[in-house]
Amino acid sequence: MLLFEVFKRRVLLMTISGIPVRADYRWFFVLILMSVITATSLAAYTDSIVIHLLFGFLTTIIFFACVFVHELAHAFVARMEGVEVVEIILHPFGGLARMRHEPETPRAEFRIAISGPAASFLLAVLFVVLMAIVSAAGIDALSRVLFLISAFNFLLAVFNLFPGYPLDGGRVLRAYLWRSGKDLNEATIITGRCGQIIAVALIAFGLAIVIFRFDPFTGFWTALVGLFLYDAAKGIVTEMQSTEHIPVANIMQLPVTVEPDMDLLSFVDHVLPTHRRPVFPVAKDKEFYGMLLLDDMKDVPRDQWRKTTVKSVMRAVTHDHFVDSHTMLQDAREVMLRNGIGALGVIDSDGHLVGFLGGIGVKKAK
Repeated sequence: MLLFEVFKRRVLLMTISGIPVRADYRWFFVLILMSVITATSLAAYTDSIVIHLLFGFLTTIIFFACVFVHELAHAFVARMEGVEVVEIILHPFGGLARMRHEPETPRAEFRIAISGPAASFLLAVLFVVLMAIVSAAGIDALSRVLFLISAFNFLLAVFNLFPGYPLDGGRVLRAYLWRSGKDLNEATIITGRCGQIIAVALIAFGLAIVIFRFDPFTGFWTALVGLFLYDAAKGIVTEMQSTEHIPVANIMQLPVTVEPDMDLLSFVDHVLPTHRRPVFPVAKDKEFYGMLLLDDMKDVPRDQWRKTTVKSVMRAVTHDHFVDSHTMLQDAREVMLRNGIGALGVIDSDGHLVGFLGGIGVKKAK
């Protein structure tokens, strides 16, 4: 057990643009193992053991550098969407860009999720072009290396597009479900279960490779990836389910409010650029007046924004626009689903606005 905990410890590899990049000790073991396996596959192209071991090591380093670029793409797009990135972690089965909080809109979630596979596809194309150039020059060993790297990036992109959380495809599906009206927690649970199904399929496929193709390394490695994915998906499902029975006070956001007398032009110029969300509570001195929806603003001509106040566009507060801070999240979610806004104010015992919940796609009232 002590040895297992040691291997789970992380070491700082570098810091890029203020983002720490860490790897646990298991990553170094896999680095060595993959270097040897890759070197063995390149043995036919060189006569020197030292050379094909060197090629194997450099190829594996580039493999993980491509994983890093994949995660860095997530991190940079997350920053563009206003989400703070805590760190990038390299582990034996890939990487993870860990963020401080969830994106505020389905659109931001989609952009962050799709950026990683897009980066991997671009890398695959780049290495194919390099392979063609090197192949034309007759450098077979280097051409083989570039082919392996290109194939790796293509497979990395395709695998990550499988529609199961925590894979990128699962996050794309989650963004779609969120945009379609599902609560963010509910969408996460659905995509997490999809991730578990994909993981079980991978485990079964790996065992089939061992039994029917007599390829224990590929089979067991595939099964290990499936086990890792299943554990991650199960963890997120359990975490989301556990939040259903906690009070909203434990998870609510601080409200980013707009005052009822603010004009729409000032709102667009000074509030919206720093807070990208589809709904804003309207309040003054903690008194809750209503909800401002960006969709409702579309009905106001742009040249009228300076003359139009928030209170003339907002939806006046009703009983299904807020809950008290002791309400269970599960009950709050049901209110959000009914109110057609996908957001709630949270009030304290004095009726003051103290928090905000926003978790589903906004539906315009009919």
